[in-house]
Amino acid sequence: MIANGNYPDFMASGPHLANVERTQFVIEGMSCAACAAKIEEALEAQETVQSARVNFATSTSLILHEPDVPLRNLTEIVDSLGFRALPESDRQSVQASSEAALRRRAIPALVIALFAMLSMFVRFPAIDWIIAALTTVSVWWAGWGFHRSAKIQIARRSLAMDTLISLGAIAAWSWSVAVLAIGADQGLHFGGASSIIAFVLLGKWWEARALKTSGDALESLAQITPDHVQLTNGEILRLDQIVVGTEFIVAPGERIATDSEVLQGHSEVDASQSTGETSLIEVSPGSLVSGGFLNCSGALTLRATAVGNDTHLARIAQLVEEAQSTRAPIQRIADQVAAKFVPAVILISVGTFFTHWLATGITDNALIASVAVLVVSCPCSLGLATPLAIFVGTGRAAQLGVMVAGAHILDSSKAIDTVVFDKTGTITKGTPFITDVLAPNESKLTLLTLATELESRSGHPIAQAFKFFPSTPSEIQDFTMHPGKGISGLVNGIEVRIGKAELFDRIPQTLTASSSQESILFIGRGSIAEAKVTLGDEVRTTSAEAIELLRQLKLEVALLSGDSYQETRNVADKVGILNFKADVLPEDKHRFISDLQSEGKCVAMVGDGINDTPALAASDLGIALQSGTAAAQRAADLTIITNDPRAVADGIALSRKTLRVIKTNLVWAFSYNLIAMPLAITGLLRPTHAAFAMALSSLLVVTNSLSLRRFTSLSSESPA
Repeated sequence: MIANGNYPDFMASGPHLANVERTQFVIEGMSCAACAAKIEEALEAQETVQSARVNFATSTSLILHEPDVPLRNLTEIVDSLGFRALPESDRQSVQASSEAALRRRAIPALVIALFAMLSMFVRFPAIDWIIAALTTVSVWWAGWGFHRSAKIQIARRSLAMDTLISLGAIAAWSWSVAVLAIGADQGLHFGGASSIIAFVLLGKWWEARALKTSGDALESLAQITPDHVQLTNGEILRLDQIVVGTEFIVAPGERIATDSEVLQGHSEVDASQSTGETSLIEVSPGSLVSGGFLNCSGALTLRATAVGNDTHLARIAQLVEEAQSTRAPIQRIADQVAAKFVPAVILISVGTFFTHWLATGITDNALIASVAVLVVSCPCSLGLATPLAIFVGTGRAAQLGVMVAGAHILDSSKAIDTVVFDKTGTITKGTPFITDVLAPNESKLTLLTLATELESRSGHPIAQAFKFFPSTPSEIQDFTMHPGKGISGLVNGIEVRIGKAELFDRIPQTLTASSSQESILFIGRGSIAEAKVTLGDEVRTTSAEAIELLRQLKLEVALLSGDSYQETRNVADKVGILNFKADVLPEDKHRFISDLQSEGKCVAMVGDGINDTPALAASDLGIALQSGTAAAQRAADLTIITNDPRAVADGIALSRKTLRVIKTNLVWAFSYNLIAMPLAITGLLRPTHAAFAMALSSLLVVTNSLSLRRFTSLSSESPA
């Protein structure tokens, strides 16, 4: 439940960030955004808590605090406010039990409300007393959760939606019981009291069902791994008993339990359910596989390389949860309104009662209007408008292979008009291979061996091109990366350089001729190049379609590369990019982005390497591929876990649609209150109609947010 890691944007500031712990738990009993705001306020009031975010839509919290703070200290704060803090692992069971509890109360409450309204047309002796008894059950049994929460909220002066519902239902019920008991010639509002409880419960039941369904896709992703493995000695272990280094067997047709390295066997694996990659992937000894991959052909012997929360699937789930805990800038308006909304509504309700009573002298009408104000003004739809859309949108993005770092990217995605790609590893596969080596025969093998040893310390994709050459254990000192030029170091005391011509003082005449469409590296023992290595890199089969999809979104596309002009132009021509720049250093990429921004462009940068990090950080929207370096992923706002450049268009399009849904939700929520409140104040909206309208407003927000689940990939061959 408690872990350290990378944090979403809202937690990216503040002192001593490296010395904090991250705690997540589920909060049971929240009824509106005001509840979430009160919990956040109470948590952040603690000196040991640096940041807290409580998501009303998902009933989850994400807290950064000083190390060694007992979990009980945090949960007691939540419990003291009238809610329950439960382990994050209980989320599914909490959602299921919450939905079941709402259903058990909502259905009887609805039956009673319908019967109460029917009694206005079907009359017989004692009907009013029967309705009174049934409404008492509805208000005090089905609605007990509202009253319990309201009592705590009033005691702590933290008014929220439950306060409005409780006051409205009790006022209508109490008035009706008093009128019936004394036989006064006044209206009975048992139907209104029972309808308030029934419609609110129905709305919350529907919300619970929708949230559970929206979370099922992500939960199923985390549950595709088997719950046990067979060791090489035949012993069976549970998944939670596996440790790094455990060796186990996976038969054809079985799923791989955890991230592993292949020790023995050759096979093809299906990664579609965990990465969205539709093609089968060939694996052999030395290959790395992730938990959840399906072994399709040969038997494999694997060694676990990561377990538990350190696995690929666990990181995906954590990224999504963190994204869902962030707030879009547009949500600040709704949060500010919701925080002051409930106290204002109560004052308006009281004012409405006395205004009607003083104007007409009819207590019955005054009560009806004041109760209608309480019920119709529930801020539930306002509280759901943004977090629910973010919850559904980020979940759908994960299914499409796009990890969202935070809700702040929604505003950025709307304004993006230019997408800049780094060439290697994004447009191309980033797995270069050696096509030719030019060197004196007597030193060729020696130079390649030295280069292989030095490249073993590099995380650059070019290092993969040397892995097929022989190497021996060597002592490597003074390893240095020269951004945009190459690497150098001492291998067993010998100075070795690998890189572009700029890394060397002199290139012999025999090595200067080069292919016009391939990448060239030089190898030397010292400052003079002794060998020329020609590299090739395959263009991804989906890159051309990715560029076309971005153009369909009316986006300009540019290509940057540290490789030669001819090689860069060749790749640009293959995928249809007209604007490209070659021979760029990392600082040149940063400058290119800044120049575009100075021209008024809003720029997205797509990269995968350490040398892309400055440009990713400088761009308005940074996008990294999962196959890239950790530094690039940390600097990015979106991470493409499928490594398919077509997902860039999906990520931008889905982010834009999510922002449109949020704006539509907020417009509806504000418009609803602006229209409904005056109707209630003037007495034109009765409590029954107010309860129905309030529930309907929330359902419209939920339904609109759920439309994001139907977003389909823009590509012709969508993996999800």
